[in-house]
Amino acid sequence: MEILLGVGVFTGFVLLLAVFILSARSKLVASGNVTITINDKKSIETPIGGKLLGALGDAKIFISSACGGGGTCGVCRVKVFEGGGVILPTETSHINKREAREGYRLSCQ
Repeated sequence: MEILLGVGVFTGFVLLLAVFILSARSKLVASGNVTITINDKKSIETPIGGKLLGALGDAKIFISSACGGGGTCGVCRVKVFEGGGVILPTETSHINKREAREGYRLSCQ
């Protein structure tokens, strides 16, 4: 009987934690789609949170990426005119402060 009670309490606790994490995620993490306009010609819609390199590849717009999207080569540099957020630490070795202010980013990050 004690074993069943222990298993039941543990399972209930894990279930409670899972519900808490899922509810926090739905409130804290952005969801939905974003529209990306390329060279004022083509627009694509992609889910928020994905990598630009992958979204462009899905739309048959291919950006060179020698490292396969690992952020180590800097070849996939693009210019972002709106949005993009704060530059990531993985990008700082390939993009200097001036370029970051001008909107350059690595599409794989």
